Amino acid sequence: MPTSNEMIREVRERFNIAIENKNVEVIRSLLAPSYHIVTGRSDQFHGQDEEAKRWSQVFKSDPAAIYRRTPREIAINETWGIAEELGNWKGSYTLNQILVNASGVYSAKWQKTKNNHWVLQAEVFTTISFDEACVPPDPI
Repeated sequence: MPTSNEMIREVRERFNIAIENKNVEVIRSLLAPSYHIVTGRSDQFHGQDEEAKRWSQVFKSDPAAIYRRTPREIAINETWGIAEELGNWKGSYTLNQILVNASGVYSAKWQKTKNNHWVLQAEVFTTISFDEACVPPDPI
């Protein structure tokens, strides 16, 4: 039987493959109903359904968009069925008909379901490197 660390890494790879294949239903299945994200541009979205809708719009409007998340470390509380994943991300997308690249770091909160599946509860992405054409976050 795989360890929780191995299971989380496997789910993360399924998420990466789902992005690559533009499979919104697989992405949706890997998220908790109350999932929350803060993107690399500091946009925020809440809910499994909203996130699936957002990915669907991304794939429809920008077929070149691709993102990959690579875990560096995973800390697990087996008793409570929660975990934190820290990693690096990189992405490419089209902006004003130009392919741009960005990358950075992320933190993800995981929780184990009643059926012993790990799902993403929250993710926070921070952009560290970016092409000049990338648009920064709106000021607060």
